[in-house]
Amino acid sequence: MSHLRFGDSAIKSEYEIVRSNFVACHFAGYVGKFDILGTLEEGGIFVLNSPWDTMEKLERNLPASFKRELAAKKLHFYNVDAGKVAKEVGLGKRINMVMQTAFFKLSKVLPFEQAFEILLDNIEKTFGRKGPKVVKMNQDAVHKTLAVLQEIKVPESWLTAKDETDLVTHSEHHPAATLQKDLPTRDAFVEGVMKPCLSLKGTELPVSSFLPGGQAPTGTTKYEKRAIATEVPVWIPENCTQCNYCAIVCPHAAIRPFLLTKEETKAGPEKYEAIKTQGDKDIAGYHYSINVAPYGCTGCEVCVASCPDDALVMKPLPERMKEYEENWDYLTNIPVRGDLTDKNTVKGSQFQQPLMEFSGACAGCGETPYVKLATQLFGDRMIIANASGCSSVWGGTYGEHPYTVNDQGRGPAWGRSLFEDNAEYGYGMFLATKQRRQQLFNDLEQTIGDDSLTLSAESRKALQTLHDSFNDTEICRDVYKAFTHLIEKEKATLPKLETLWKQRDMIIPPSHWIIGGDGWAYDIGFGGLDHVLADPNNNVNVLVLDTEMYSNTGGQSSKATPRGAVVKYALAGKSAHKKDLGQLAMMYKHVYVASVSLAANMNQCVQAFKEAEEYDGPSLIIAYSPCVDWGHEEGTPAMIAQEKEAVESGYWTLYRYNPTAFEKGANPFILDSIKIRRDLEEFLGQETRFQSLARAEPKRAASLHESLDDFNKVRLEQLHAKSMDELDMLDALKKKLGEQTGEKIHILYGSETGNAADVSKNLVYEFKRREVRAVATAMDDFDLDELPTAGSIICVIATCGQGEFPGNSKGFWKALSNPELPADYLADLKYTVFGLGDSSYVFYNETAKLVDARLQELGATKFHPTGLGDDQHDDRYDTELEEWQPDLFNELNTPDPPQVLPEATHKVERFNIQVAKENNLSPTVDRYVPPGADLVPLSKVDLLTPVNYDRDIRHIEFDLSGKNMHYELGDSLGIWPMNPKEWLEPVYDYLGVAPTDIVTLQDMQNSRKFPFPAAITAETLLSQVLDIFGRPKRRFYEMLSLVATSEEEKATLRHLITKEGKEEMQVLVKDTANHLEIMKMFPSAKPNLATLVDFIPEIKPRLYSIASSTEYHGKDALHLLVVADEWKTSKGVEKHGLCTKYLRDMTVDEGPLVASRVNAAAVQYPEDQCIPLILAGLGTGLAPFRAVIEERAIAMKKGEKVGPIALFFGARHKKTEFSYQDELEKFQEMGVLTSIHCAWSRDQKQKVYVQNKLSEVPELVVDYLINKKGNFYFCGPGGSVPGALEKEVANAFIKKAGMSEKDAEETITKMKLAGKYCVEAW
Repeated sequence: MSHLRFGDSAIKSEYEIVRSNFVACHFAGYVGKFDILGTLEEGGIFVLNSPWDTMEKLERNLPASFKRELAAKKLHFYNVDAGKVAKEVGLGKRINMVMQTAFFKLSKVLPFEQAFEILLDNIEKTFGRKGPKVVKMNQDAVHKTLAVLQEIKVPESWLTAKDETDLVTHSEHHPAATLQKDLPTRDAFVEGVMKPCLSLKGTELPVSSFLPGGQAPTGTTKYEKRAIATEVPVWIPENCTQCNYCAIVCPHAAIRPFLLTKEETKAGPEKYEAIKTQGDKDIAGYHYSINVAPYGCTGCEVCVASCPDDALVMKPLPERMKEYEENWDYLTNIPVRGDLTDKNTVKGSQFQQPLMEFSGACAGCGETPYVKLATQLFGDRMIIANASGCSSVWGGTYGEHPYTVNDQGRGPAWGRSLFEDNAEYGYGMFLATKQRRQQLFNDLEQTIGDDSLTLSAESRKALQTLHDSFNDTEICRDVYKAFTHLIEKEKATLPKLETLWKQRDMIIPPSHWIIGGDGWAYDIGFGGLDHVLADPNNNVNVLVLDTEMYSNTGGQSSKATPRGAVVKYALAGKSAHKKDLGQLAMMYKHVYVASVSLAANMNQCVQAFKEAEEYDGPSLIIAYSPCVDWGHEEGTPAMIAQEKEAVESGYWTLYRYNPTAFEKGANPFILDSIKIRRDLEEFLGQETRFQSLARAEPKRAASLHESLDDFNKVRLEQLHAKSMDELDMLDALKKKLGEQTGEKIHILYGSETGNAADVSKNLVYEFKRREVRAVATAMDDFDLDELPTAGSIICVIATCGQGEFPGNSKGFWKALSNPELPADYLADLKYTVFGLGDSSYVFYNETAKLVDARLQELGATKFHPTGLGDDQHDDRYDTELEEWQPDLFNELNTPDPPQVLPEATHKVERFNIQVAKENNLSPTVDRYVPPGADLVPLSKVDLLTPVNYDRDIRHIEFDLSGKNMHYELGDSLGIWPMNPKEWLEPVYDYLGVAPTDIVTLQDMQNSRKFPFPAAITAETLLSQVLDIFGRPKRRFYEMLSLVATSEEEKATLRHLITKEGKEEMQVLVKDTANHLEIMKMFPSAKPNLATLVDFIPEIKPRLYSIASSTEYHGKDALHLLVVADEWKTSKGVEKHGLCTKYLRDMTVDEGPLVASRVNAAAVQYPEDQCIPLILAGLGTGLAPFRAVIEERAIAMKKGEKVGPIALFFGARHKKTEFSYQDELEKFQEMGVLTSIHCAWSRDQKQKVYVQNKLSEVPELVVDYLINKKGNFYFCGPGGSVPGALEKEVANAFIKKAGMSEKDAEETITKMKLAGKYCVEAW
């Protein structure tokens, strides 16, 4: 708030104005929040910046008490939409010149003609060094303001204005409350202290309002409700690919993704939107919604700039305030479901609750997203020492605390230090908790070792687990939950337990963070920081928020300021280069160091935080943090571009240095940004801190910028060398000398989330095992000019959304697509491609297909078929990769890897029942429940086909009562089967084990995200865990060749996995030989249990489309339609599919529990019941259509209008295979099902298929899909049927809609993209 006084002579006294003649409110949100008109004298002038440009809008938005005061004081009221003016002239959100013009026009401080000339002249002087464009924008703002400034005639009716919710929050509405010394509630603090302070009445509070020591509750910023944004982002669900990029970059945690059940979705406010989750099995059955906190959003537009899908647009906040507030209040009161996802991914991290929210940081702040991310990953156990500076101001201003807690009351513990000693401050915290945890461990050992203590078995087990896994965070977290429940009951009579109870806050290992800006870390606090990093035993994490200046104190130069930047104390451009804090820390060899820039590589940033926290020693993360004081020409949304372009221009480098690599004999340094892809001067030219010097002193600026560019290039070259092994370094030197480099395979990857990069790096490892040189490089980091002479390349590329290239491959693809490249450009290149995609999207693996086709067009030779990984498989892309990769090595004729069996990941021991009893060893679980699964009771099984019929089709029902399982139309149920007891007898004999033997499994390499049970029976291991009757992978044959004692068997096994043995292998695959059968074929190969655990995969769930609607049957009923999978091998041996046999053998009387989980729909069905549908299904493909029809029947019963449905169904025989015939005919009688078109392929001499039936009604197809804009769905076996159906739909469009063949194809493609033409085939 500014108080301005004017007079004929100098005014030297200092005081606040108590009687004013002119008041201007620059933000409409302050009306009703502050006592704006209190000092204004009668007849004074009031100017409001607001979008309320009509009397109707003013009537609706101004509080009644505000209107009364305007009228009572007979004020001259003016309004100007300064935001609109600024936007129109190109100033973005900068309204200062607009409001200055209004002031000089209305205040009469100077004659306006004189003021006008001075104003224009001052614009030249003030903004001249920023260029003529900026000068003109400000001058245009002056002229535009004069044209739109409007006087509002205050109506007499405002003298008696009244409304239901008077928004004024003057001091009389917030009487100072005297708080009790123990601060009983957050509400008391908010009402008694915080709100008066926010109303600028804090000076009126008595001392008794405050607690001694300045204590205050956390998580209070959400009550502040600043509402400072004039525009907020609006979500466009149909464009959204659910990447969560908008949330991870949001500086204020004001935009977030939410996961809702179907019931929560329906119970929500009228105007909020949610769509079904897609692509991620972990969140199947939930709805996804992006929403904005209207009072917490600053309108910075960073989220819009980060969105790759155009799924966010900015809209005026006043239009959506009430709607957004209702939505936010509702969504923040549903459970946070971060536990469903992997938090160590970009997407998964944003489903975690941010434990730092709505801070007072600037709009578009580059610091806060990093700290917010840290709280999402580790916040419930963080202890933060914060240096004075920006992060301490927005992080800990008294009364407004952004650090908050989760639903268990856990959150970051935060404290601010002096500027110069923050590292020591955080170090002291670490030493204190280290000592406390050691004391807890000592007391724990004493308690466990005291046999005289009468502990319950559960308590002793919990304490022993804590002792054995004292530094394992997740196990300690589980123990903590059990501990509070168990020990509380027993501690009253056992003093040693009471001692442990008092130390329970140390059970979960704290995560220590020392946070501050570059002024602290590079300059004043560097000595302390160096002291902390120097000791390898200090397990602390340091986060440096590098704004490259003292941003909190006005933008002074620091040792982090780069050469050529204009800042305070370096107004002629800083002469010295930036200090390299990362290099200094890496000199110690034991410090984990990462340089990150969030928007440039979000995955690398998340990975760096994860690795830093996991590292048992000091870590340092240096985070590029754009600051508004840099003066980017695009304003606050530029944070995204700044973070990306800084890396692309070589100005900022991304890397990770992980000392744990030394233990593996690997290079600890990984350079994550290899190539400069943008001109530095282009990057510098967008920021005032560099361009102001270019305008004032062009020669000096050019010299400094050129020097900076050279410095950056040398630094990148040095870092590149640091990342190389000896052979790569030799190649680099040869290349410099113009000599031929050594042969190697180039693996080029395009990766958005890191998966393609991981596949590539694993390929490098596998080639290395085979003594073949290979190097993995992001596509954009590879020079296309080198491609013709690269020899052999492997392209590994992901597809984003609907056919988009990943960010680090777009430049490569653009260059490769150059039409000027000759047809033989790559004639000497050999290549193959592996794609990572999701078959639920229309453009499945589109980027892999495009790269493949383009390489062939340019003359390259494909040496190995393209592999297409699919996220819809339970093992995701690994399913295809495990088949594709061994053949890759065969095609390249690589040497065999070392013929040594890898060290077992698990220590596996077996005890017979007697020995187990003697050692008090018992199974830790009676039933193995796979991660993500729940045990669901089977409630009904009906055989739909005749007994002894050659096809077994069953209707199966499950009871979901009390289960946290939710499903939607189109979802499937994944069922984990169990190996039948009769199948297991020969397994026990072969392995020499008894079903009752106890098997212990200890993970020696932390190889599993979800550990196996510590002890289980052999029967459980072989029936519920290991897929011993599944088809072996190549690696299984390789393992058998290593353990076989017969040389003949060794040779045969090795032959099978070579290129020459491919045909024999195909015979085994065709005959569906399983693990047991293969082991019996090679009796000298006797792997032990530890080896089998590593080489036989776990039993995977089989997916079945859900055949029921929760609207029709209730949320606790789930139905399936299942056909038994049975076949004969080439030798006439009858075989049965494991899961269908498992389901068929169960009876309801036994009350079986089936391990299951819901999987997200591969296709989406419309929520609008009026949309016409054509449903085409084969066999059990009828299942999801039954659910769709049921849901429409309920809608009709409720009196809702429903659209027509045409069902096309195909099977062999009507009499035996028309599943749900009675139900369907009943629905047809009701009018829910408009028509049924059945194709019985074997009921007549000439075979009739479902596509034939579709071809008979082209008028219906055109009417439903074109005229009425309906949807088409197919569900059933794949093969030729989906293509045949699509052909008939296209023919209908040609015949009855007058389309050309091309138009028909394009129409179907557009329908697919819009989710209106959907195929679910298996």
